[in-house]
Amino acid sequence: MSKLPLVAIAALLSGCASQSELAAQRLDPAHPKYTSVGCQHSLQGGEFHRDARTVSMIASPLLLLASGGLLLPVIAANAGLDYVDRVDASNMSTRCGGRGQTEEEIVRDVTAGAALGAVTGGKGK
Repeated sequence: MSKLPLVAIAALLSGCASQSELAAQRLDPAHPKYTSVGCQHSLQGGEFHRDARTVSMIASPLLLLASGGLLLPVIAANAGLDYVDRVDASNMSTRCGGRGQTEEEIVRDVTAGAALGAVTGGKGK
């Protein structure tokens, strides 16, 4: 099996914008909580997830190649990053005056994304 398709599949697993970035874009800057210390701290922390996505784009193909083409380690690593990103995005929303997600919603979304990635070979993310 050629290594090029494996690299392409792994790159697709990493996605684009983080959930924290998307949550920050949906916030209402006119909300009184938006200027709070907690909200501003959460907004600054969102940069971590953007950087983690970038690292994931590089590391996913390497992990896929190192595992001999097994998708499970790549899907598991990306699901872990997705979970932390979604928890932080939810906390950011709550601190900044929005509605955060429940733990059940977060787990459902992460599970759905991981399942879709497994079924489509990484093309669903």
